[in-house]
Amino acid sequence: MHPVEIEKRNTIAPLFEGIQDSMVIACLQGIMGQAYVARETEPKAALIVSGEYSFFGGDPTSADALELVQNLFQVNESDRTVVIFNDEDPEWVRLLMTIEENHPVKVPRFGILQKDYRFDDQRLQRYMDAIPEGYQLAAFDEDLYHQAMAEDWSREFCEVFPSAEEYLNKGFGFGILNEGRLVSGASTMTVYHGGIEIQVATRESYGGKGLAMACSAALIRECVRRGIRPCWDAANLTSKHMALNLGYEYRGEYLTIQMSREDLEE
Repeated sequence: MHPVEIEKRNTIAPLFEGIQDSMVIACLQGIMGQAYVARETEPKAALIVSGEYSFFGGDPTSADALELVQNLFQVNESDRTVVIFNDEDPEWVRLLMTIEENHPVKVPRFGILQKDYRFDDQRLQRYMDAIPEGYQLAAFDEDLYHQAMAEDWSREFCEVFPSAEEYLNKGFGFGILNEGRLVSGASTMTVYHGGIEIQVATRESYGGKGLAMACSAALIRECVRRGIRPCWDAANLTSKHMALNLGYEYRGEYLTIQMSREDLEE
């Protein structure tokens, strides 16, 4: 496979038409993520890798697509990846599910409409004000970056940024602290010109307290202040309900495929 240099990524943009995702936008803009093709001249398919997500675009029946899918873990550092593609094309599903060495598993997600929203500021403030006593809302700083990177539940807040300095230069987020310990947060999993994608998580045993809603509301308000779009995509029904309560609109369920180096069911 061949990496696609930043200055040439506009040439593969047509291959990703039909995929609404901020990570694709960020990679094509050269801000984050890596892009690959099977051949440098007139590629029929392309791959984008960003954190724990992989995106395929182009013709799924081409030899290019087969080579990219077969060699996915040569360019993906994660032990597993969520593969996103144009799920309206059944040939992508067929191809991805035939690569048994990648242990494919179908996983539905819940799409949130990407558009410019007019969020209800008073509603966002109510979520921020509902933090229980003993918890504090704080903007991410160097300490919270390192706290987030130190544990599995929170690593996706910052993992696409190789250092605290780069995160604080390009990204931002808000966390909930309990006795100085990060227990919930909302952060910029992706940044691109004009927008971000939100990553939300709460430490196990701290759920049900409205902490994630408070962090998300704070992050959305900051995006509104900066004049950028806060994108949201829901991996589960809880995330979907959070998005709708915050003022987003539901786009519909879509299919992804989880792939991994090892059989996760063994």
